[in-house]
Amino acid sequence: MKNILLYSTLTIALVGCGGGSGGGSSYGSYEGPMSPQTQYTMYEGDRVERSSASTIIKITHVDGQNQSTIELVEGNATIIRKP
Repeated sequence: MKNILLYSTLTIALVGCGGGSGGGSSYGSYEGPMSPQTQYTMYEGDRVERSSASTIIKITHVDGQNQSTIELVEGNATIIRKP
């Protein structure tokens, strides 16, 4: 009985953690056109190409971290990852 409880708890914990990619609202490996109001994680060397000068992108960066979070507010833009 003790083993069944242990295996059940372990299974629930592993399934609850997800373990797959793409969890949450940040896309750390996505490359391509950005969707409005979606947050993307950017790393050193990644870049964003705006389709026009009127495109607005919100950037959030915390000092000491090697990543930033960006969000397309208005217009069109494309994420290009560092090779």
